[in-house]
Amino acid sequence: MTPPGDPNELVPAMASSVFEGQVRHLKRHYRVVPASEFLAAVEERRRGERYPVALTFDDDLRCHVAVVLPILERYGVGATFFLTGASLERPRSFWWERLERALELGVPNLAELVGMRGAGARPNARELGAFIRQLDSEARAAVDARLVEVAGADPLDAGLRVADVRRLVEAGMEIGFHRLRHDNLLLLPEDALAGAMEEGRRALERAAGMPLEIICYPHGYVDERVANAARAARFVAGFTTDDGPAPGGDPLRTGRLGPPLNPGVFAAKLVAVLVRPRSAVVNHPNAP
Repeated sequence: MTPPGDPNELVPAMASSVFEGQVRHLKRHYRVVPASEFLAAVEERRRGERYPVALTFDDDLRCHVAVVLPILERYGVGATFFLTGASLERPRSFWWERLERALELGVPNLAELVGMRGAGARPNARELGAFIRQLDSEARAAVDARLVEVAGADPLDAGLRVADVRRLVEAGMEIGFHRLRHDNLLLLPEDALAGAMEEGRRALERAAGMPLEIICYPHGYVDERVANAARAARFVAGFTTDDGPAPGGDPLRTGRLGPPLNPGVFAAKLVAVLVRPRSAVVNHPNAP
């Protein structure tokens, strides 16, 4: 069992016991389907049948294979893993993991290092993270490079390799695309946006042994322009971090529910979401 993460972290980890309880609840009360089949399952559901839900995970995190996958296999529950493919060949951490390492090391003047002017008192992880997320691609890459300098090299087990992706697929899990560079797509110009939908996609498809036809937008940031770029890139469904129904029923802007840590609140919130769109995608950004 893995303990819960520090609530002050950017993305505190959920205790594995809590996560297992949520998986058990979904298995007992809902029909769990792959994210690619979710919208069709919603349309096909008949009165009296179980509500369909899809279980998703974002980012190429070691714990997804080491901790999450064994729990899913234990209960016979499938899930969709949205990956960037940035660590297929070598260790690579995300910028927020590097920021957490820098904070743990007590690196001074982090606000200045990331370009957060006029921050006043030492900002916390969430404030720093919110600032970095709104940077454009070039500025965020520069911050990422500086974080590597002060936080040190990425751990040797950072990210997921080709063998890890294949392990997920062999276990019956679905793979979706999460954008190689994990940029805020809202800030990209037209040509860069079109490229973002393809960069790294083929390499991840080769690792997974399947076409990638669904996408999860980094940080959930999407508007009509981004959704249309995903459509032009032949994605059939796109997922956000909103918990409401997609605007106009657009499958390229499907919302997801981030589950609370409290089991009772999780069950109640899931029911509340189901009352509106009559189905739900449950996303675990803070899986154990």
